[in-house]
Amino acid sequence: MKNLDYKIIEDRVIAEQIINKSKFISYLVPIQSEEEGKEVLRAIKKEHSKATHHCSALRVGEIERSNDDGEPASSAGLPMLQVLRGNKLQNVIAVVVRYFGGIELGVGGLIRAYGSSVTLAIHDAVCLSPQRVYKYRITFPYDTINEIETVLTGQAEIVDRNYDDLVHYDVLVNDPTKLDPIQDVSRGQGTYELLEETIEFFRG
Repeated sequence: MKNLDYKIIEDRVIAEQIINKSKFISYLVPIQSEEEGKEVLRAIKKEHSKATHHCSALRVGEIERSNDDGEPASSAGLPMLQVLRGNKLQNVIAVVVRYFGGIELGVGGLIRAYGSSVTLAIHDAVCLSPQRVYKYRITFPYDTINEIETVLTGQAEIVDRNYDDLVHYDVLVNDPTKLDPIQDVSRGQGTYELLEETIEFFRG
């Protein structure tokens, strides 16, 4: 996914609320595929086999799905999906289990109930944001070690050091331009090459 404007959740979350005597139990589960989402839904249905409804919404990659599971059309799955979209959550399935309490909520009430159930779970979730991380190999003369270390402090993480005719540092950095001063402090003798580009997830 080239666009990094999204979030994932760190782990499964379960939240619960009661609205007009109906119990709504909301699950938020990280997934890597639609099939994995279906497996999660099957397991929750089995766990809550006596529940009135098991409504769901998922977003994984380019796939979006929602299901009202017997509730009036677009009164459950769609508002759940809209909450996931609004919070920019990806690779996740939301399942809201309803135990009917005997009082009809109406379509508007259902939309609010299912949407708020997912929102409740998101509030309890640890959300992670993706960030590109670049691994570079920096090569420079021994007599510029202090200057290079000063440039890297607070800007990059040194993950490996090797010494032969020259010094070689492998570093992780989230912005390659932070390495630009290396040329100046090494008096043009320092070089750096990209080894790897990955996406890692951080809280916040």
